[in-house]
Parts: sequence; structure tokens; C-alpha cells
Amino acid sequence: MKNLFNIFLILFIGLVGAQAPHTFSYQTVIRDANWQPRVNETINISVSISEDSPDNFPIYREEHFSVTTNNIGLVNLAIGGGQATPTSDFELIDWGNHLHFLTIGISEVGSNTSETDYLIIGSTQLRSVPYALFAETSENPGNPGPQGEMGPTGPQGEMGPTGPQGVTGPQGPMGPTGPQGEVGPTGSQGLTGSQGPTGASLYESWLANGNEGTLNEFILLLASNTYELWYQEGDNANNDSDNDGNPGTEQDFLNDLSMGPIGPVGPVGPVGPVGPVGPPSNYLNLNDLIINDGNGNCYLVEIGFNGTALMIGESVLCP
Repeated sequence: MKNLFNIFLILFIGLVGAQAPHTFSYQTVIRDANWQPRVNETINISVSISEDSPDNFPIYREEHFSVTTNNIGLVNLAIGGGQATPTSDFELIDWGNHLHFLTIGISEVGSNTSETDYLIIGSTQLRSVPYALFAETSENPGNPGPQGEMGPTGPQGEMGPTGPQGVTGPQGPMGPTGPQGEVGPTGSQGLTGSQGPTGASLYESWLANGNEGTLNEFILLLASNTYELWYQEGDNANNDSDNDGNPGTEQDFLNDLSMGPIGPVGPVGPVGPVGPVGPPSNYLNLNDLIINDGNGNCYLVEIGFNGTALMIGESVLCP
């Protein structure tokens, strides 16, 4: 906001007897952010003098407290007559061997008065060094001339156009990855979901796949498939459990299902007399009868439909 305020600099040199006063006059109009004069207001003003460049560290700094603007926003200051900072000495300024720049800052009355609390409103070069002050530090001082009349205040200049926005600088490097945070606590276990509907039975699944037939036909089909597996993978060529002279029949398969596991071979007993051949057995014991559906699934066989049909019972481990 350095350019929000217009600075008018008028220097006045006065003499008292033969000695130069260690001050010079300064005038400026104080304006607000809308470029309107701050009329009849009381403010604090900071004055800094730098050598060779306004950006150099000031060689002198003083403050003027409770300065009141007039009805057009103008203030009059006696530079060198303010309250100097502890490290500043107005008499040590080398007016003859350097360019000098004047920087003005303002702050509201009642706020802190440190250097950083002042709003800088502008800097200007002292193009006409106060003659009497220059004469005190010059190697060949001359006689001071008469004080000239104060010139008229110049017209207020127009505010210059806003400059274009500068290009965006390059993106900085990515910072290092921060440390991994601690593992959060384990959340509580969710509620148990409701039990799903009972799945279709094996017979219902068989019908759903486009097959047709009664439950009894389905059971016989399962038995037939299990028989085929028993016949193809087992050593059944010489199995004739019903002793009808035709090994490997379906009856032999059913007889084989009703049998328990083969025990160890006992000792050979004496050969007894050969008895007569009895009638072929047509008895099938369904106790613990298990059938395999050919896919590694085994079920108990039960009597159903008033004892007229075989039914698939519960699922059991295959033997």
C-alpha cells in the first residue's frame, strides 16, 4: 500500500542568527484507501532517512506523536525535531557525500509504536539538500543565501494503472512423507445377520435344472449313477454276492451296499460238508444304507410315502 498516499515534499530552511537550525520543514497530505483526505484526524508519523537507496537500512529515524491534519488533510513536520530513536543522531547525517531518501510511515494513535507497526506510505529523494545543514558538513562552506518563498502546492497526480500480475513461480519440491500414524483400535463386531432362507433340496435342484420325474425316479437315478461308479471303478468282475452266477449286477451292488466293511481273514477252518444251494436272497437291509450321488455327496436312504418309496435322508460323511 505504498502508493495509496500522495506525498508532497516542500523543504524550508530557516536561520536563527549565524547558526543553522538542525531541522527542515516537511508537508504532506494524508489520504485514506479511497484516496480521500483524512481531514482533522490525529495520527502518529514515523520519519526515516536512508543513504543512497530507500531500501537501505535507515541511518536516522524519529517519531512525531499525535499529529493533527488540517481541513484538507495536510500535516506540517519539522524533520529533526521529532523524538529520535535511541540509535539515531540527526547531527551525524553526512549531507554532502551521499544521496538521501525520506520514508514516511503512519499509525493510529493508541496503537503500538514499534517500527513494524507503522504503515509505510511512500519514499522520496531529498533532491535539494538543506543548504545550511550541508554547509555544516562541507569542507568549503559558503555563505548561506536568503530563504526563498514557499512555492505553490503542485496538483494532485492521477493514480497510475495497476501493473500486470507476475508469472507464477515454479512449484517447490514435495516435502518428506510424515511418519505413519498409530494403528487405531479395533472396531466392535457387527451384528449377526439374519438367517437366510433354506436352500433347495437335491431333488428340487435336479428339477430346477430342467429335469422331469418323480422323487422315486430321482432316487433310482441316483442309485443307478452310483452303481455305474461302483461297477466302473471297483473290482466287481468276480463279485456275485447273490450267487446267481452273474457277477456285477445291480442286485450285487445293493447287496454290497448292505454289507459292512470286510474284516480280517480268519484262519482256515476244516472243510465241512457242502450244503444244498438255497434260493437266491431278495432281502435288502436299509439300516445304515448310504448312497453316493456321483459327486462325492452321500445321503442316508429312508422309507417314505407310507413305506412304498425310497427317500433321500440327511447328508452324511461318505465312507
